[in-house]
Order: sequence, then C-alpha cells, then structure tokens
Amino acid sequence: MTKIGNSKPVSSNQQGVHEHLDVLVTKHLNTIDRTPIPDFVKDSFELIAKTLRQTGLPLWLDSFCGTGISTRRLAEQHPDFCVVGVDQSQQRLGAEPPPELNNCLLVRSDCEALWRLMATHKVCAKQHTLFYPNPWPKASQVKRRVHGHASFQALLDISPNLELRTNWETYAREFAQALTLARRPIELTSFTPQEPITRFEAKYAASQHTLWKVRSTTSS
Repeated sequence: MTKIGNSKPVSSNQQGVHEHLDVLVTKHLNTIDRTPIPDFVKDSFELIAKTLRQTGLPLWLDSFCGTGISTRRLAEQHPDFCVVGVDQSQQRLGAEPPPELNNCLLVRSDCEALWRLMATHKVCAKQHTLFYPNPWPKASQVKRRVHGHASFQALLDISPNLELRTNWETYAREFAQALTLARRPIELTSFTPQEPITRFEAKYAASQHTLWKVRSTTSS
C-alpha cells in the first residue's frame, strides 16, 4: 500500500461492514457479560468515584486516552467538568508530565471492564469521548472492537452523549450501525480538525487521511 504522508491508512482483509456485525451486536445487547473484573479496575473505579465526590463536577470520560493529551485539552476547554482519561498502559499515561488542572485525572484501567463497573453502580459519564481506539483491522478481530465487544451494552448504559473518532471509515460505519441496532440516534460525518485533539489526529490529518466522527446524543 502506498504511504500517505508519514502514516499509512488502515489496512484490512475486511471489505465494508463485517458480515456478522448485526448478530454479534444483538447478542451483546441481550446478554450480560459476567467476566470477572480485575482488582486494579475496581481500584480505578473507587479513585474516579472519590474524585467526582471531591470536585462535585459531572464526569467527562475520555476512554483509550493514551498519553492523556486529549484529556488535558478537554479539561482546559471544559472547566465545568471533571475530565477523566483512562488507558490500560501505565507507560503511556506517564509519558507526559502529570496534569496540573484540578478538574483533570488520568487513571490506569481497562476501559471495557470499567464501563461494566460503572454501569453496575449507575455512574454515568455526561460526556464520553473515544478518540482513535485500536481498530483491530483483521476481520477475525471484530470482537475486540468497541462495538463488537461484550461490554458494548455497558458503554451505552453509561454514555448518554457519546463521540467516537477514527481514521478508518469501516470502523465508523460499524460503530454507527451498532448504535442504530441499539436504537440510539447517530450522526456520522467526515471532518477536518481545526486543532487536533490527539497526536494521532494530528498525524492522520497531516497524512491526508479522511477522519470520521460518530456522535450519539440522548440528553442535553
């Protein structure tokens, strides 16, 4: 595949929306994921809950935040929210200086398991962003994508206002289709960022990738 700029577009052996997506999503919407939740995820949940009590602010969850650049920027732009960035890699979370903002927290956790724990305890993120999650581009990896994972129902339960960004059109269209199956409103658009919110977004834009945004809003 020809390189575009400094970043190649997503390469996949899958053409279009996965043929088993509807069956997979429907299954997850009608079953309960009972996979045990690791202790470190429980600890991260308690830290988030404690921080929310201390700040008294509504939660903005920034899942798969990587180094937390997007989390910091969201916290700067929205001081009326407690913005919590979550990533499973402590190395990525520690790659940048600790945030100095009072309304910003970076937490090591497993996003999917954390969503389930939040849903169980009815802790809701008033805003929830997922910027450029791993696309898992092989057709055999569809169950590892956000919309193909067993935690998809929990994601919906905690996220009345949801935004996902990706540089892979198939991922965006699959996510939108999964939301439609869940009877959630969707807005699917391509966009050009005015100011990139993550390094990935900056790299993909500089490489002339088409960027995609999926929004679902069910409350103000």
